[in-house]
Amino acid sequence: MNDILTITHRFIVNPLYRRYNGVDPVVRSPEQRVADRIEFLKRLPLFTHLTDAELTALAKDFTVRRFQQGETIFFQGDPGQALYLIETGRVRIYVQDDGGQETSVIFYSAGDIFGELAAIDGLPRSASAIAADETTVHVLSRERLRAHLLTSPQLAYNFMQALAVRVRYSTLQVGSLTLHDVPSRLARKLLELAQGYGRVESNGVRIDMPLTQSDLASLIGATRESANKALGNFKRRGLIRIEQNHITIIDPEALREIGS
Repeated sequence: MNDILTITHRFIVNPLYRRYNGVDPVVRSPEQRVADRIEFLKRLPLFTHLTDAELTALAKDFTVRRFQQGETIFFQGDPGQALYLIETGRVRIYVQDDGGQETSVIFYSAGDIFGELAAIDGLPRSASAIAADETTVHVLSRERLRAHLLTSPQLAYNFMQALAVRVRYSTLQVGSLTLHDVPSRLARKLLELAQGYGRVESNGVRIDMPLTQSDLASLIGATRESANKALGNFKRRGLIRIEQNHITIIDPEALREIGS
């Protein structure tokens, strides 16, 4: 069960979250921008072991888009025409039912890709994506992605590995929903977020992203009331601290016990 508590949605735990978030953009020449993008790609697991020629070709095919906080990147049902790679910021992926009720699926941050499924099969988007912060993404069209996968076996292999990790993550999430109660699911989610976004401080591990009760409830498939009750219980027991929508984990071992 401990493996379930340490697997995240990332290909690996991404060191780029802090490196690329909050960096001020600098005016660069086209050649410098390509060189910068190559350096960025080299640090991502998806592009490891590619040749310089392959990295250069990829860097030239990516385009940059910037989104303000709260701006929609794409909607559920839109055509899947591109793959997205986050340089800075955060993106919330969510689904919406016929009544308009939103359920958050996952948050992605610097170094993560998203939109990969529709970019591969060409079917409509299965979820919506919205910028949770001011966000910069690199965009690769479906046609160019396909071309690069056909000409680079290493990229294709890396891509399959990334997809395999996400399938495993989805399987674990389904298992969590069916096998665990709300406090257990919440404890597991907090540990997962701490692993991906945690910042070690003197009195615990601060999850370095704002989270509302609605966000957490949506992420664990629970009502806002039940998530709030579990959060309150954790707080009273001294397991976590909540300050302005930021959560600090004080007793991770107790959370692991609850989530097991």
